[in-house]
Amino acid sequence: MTPRMRVHGAALLALVTAVALLPAQSGLRGRVEGAGDARVQFSYTARADVCGAGSWIQIGTSTYVSSGGGIGSSGGIERTPCQRGPVVVRVTRAGGAVVGVDAELAPERTPEGVTDLGRVSGAAAAEYLLDLAARADGRPGREAIMPAVLADSAIVWPGLIALARNRAISRSVRSSAMSWLGREIDRASGADARQASAALVGMATDGDETLPIRQQAVQVLARSERADLAALTRMANGTDGWLRQASVQALAGSGDPRALDFLRAAFQDPALPEALRTTVIRGLGREYATPKDLELLRSRYAGMATVSTRQAIISVMGEHGGSANLQWLLGIAADPETASEQRAQAVEAAQRAGATTEQLGRLYSGSPDRRGKEAAINALFKNGDRQAVDRLIMIARTETDPAVRRSLISRLGRLEDERVKELLKELVGQ
Repeated sequence: MTPRMRVHGAALLALVTAVALLPAQSGLRGRVEGAGDARVQFSYTARADVCGAGSWIQIGTSTYVSSGGGIGSSGGIERTPCQRGPVVVRVTRAGGAVVGVDAELAPERTPEGVTDLGRVSGAAAAEYLLDLAARADGRPGREAIMPAVLADSAIVWPGLIALARNRAISRSVRSSAMSWLGREIDRASGADARQASAALVGMATDGDETLPIRQQAVQVLARSERADLAALTRMANGTDGWLRQASVQALAGSGDPRALDFLRAAFQDPALPEALRTTVIRGLGREYATPKDLELLRSRYAGMATVSTRQAIISVMGEHGGSANLQWLLGIAADPETASEQRAQAVEAAQRAGATTEQLGRLYSGSPDRRGKEAAINALFKNGDRQAVDRLIMIARTETDPAVRRSLISRLGRLEDERVKELLKELVGQ
């Protein structure tokens, strides 16, 4: 065979192969529907960050997705082996409609009664599945989205936007599309990420859109690393009351450094509504709080205008603990100028922050009212060590407030402790 003949032969083979693949790639919907009421499957290459085995699928390093479409953290669960594919999607039709969609990665076998349509391109698979999500009712529509996202060489974010915007389909499908869109933004290039972010901003700011969809658009913007967080901060500073509240709440739940910068500035803004300031305090005091953040909150406590903002700061200090926060809480709890309810809250927060039995006992002794005494007693019960029980027994013997004493004795009576039994015998004798 001459070189020229070999070239022609190779070209002919490529043409035949392309023609053979064409129906699978361009007419997948027709092939699925052409099988009638049956169960069919097709397969395609998974994208590079996807692996798994059978009905569990791992995306990236920490997310597992079931074939039913649920999303959850891996939580450190080890699953081996994690195979790279292919993705196999099975579509079940009955009564002329799709009633089930499930996906597996590198399954060991094809179930009995399933017709295999063979291999298709990732782009064709994603196009069919996203189209199905817009047509199918209920759960099958939701289930079609996840396997579309798994497809190699498929650009799915425009289709996810179309689903999220489509008011003719169920809210659950729209919500699922929006959740996956947030993940796709973090994978997209700069221009694509900006366009997808703009779509979310549009849904969040659309006053004619349903509130759950607007709320989720805000939340997805806050969670996505490449989303336009500046747009979210503009919403948080805007005049739309509902959108401002939703945006501040979303920023308060984000660990993004840009969100934390916004929260620090908002907390110190005298024009911020107090209801929003409470949300900002809780957000600023989450697990990402720095020692300077906590110091800032403590330093502004006395100037807070509402009970809710002061209570929010007390709660944050109790959750974080540490010597500086504990000493501050003990000071609030012992301050006679502080309102009774806030002193009681500070006692309980001090216990969470690591107050010793001796410190809690002093707070009980120094309390000027019943509410403070009850808070100190509750805190001693939570400490629960031997010293705490001894202190509680002593309080039961000496407390002069009948209501406090009765409640304390009743609670002590539920403890399996010989010292308590002796106390109860002593009280019966009286």
